[in-house]
Amino acid sequence: MRNVILTENEVISVRLKKGTREKLKNLGIDPSREVRRILEELAWRKDVSNTMDRLELIVEKQSKPSGAGFATKSIREDRDAGH
Repeated sequence: MRNVILTENEVISVRLKKGTREKLKNLGIDPSREVRRILEELAWRKDVSNTMDRLELIVEKQSKPSGAGFATKSIREDRDAGH
């Protein structure tokens, strides 16, 4: 018995200059596969970018600025403790 995984697909159409598809095929490049790969990667990158933007906003809202003299005090404490 075989396991079959069905996925949903959408179809888009791309117009190329005359001869481009044939040139790609002659170079051993599958235009459909390359367009699919590039668009899927673009969607993934934009999704990651949007997620990073949302995370940065959360961090900004959660973070509080250090008080005046905090860095100097922290460094002095570390030196005094032998770190």
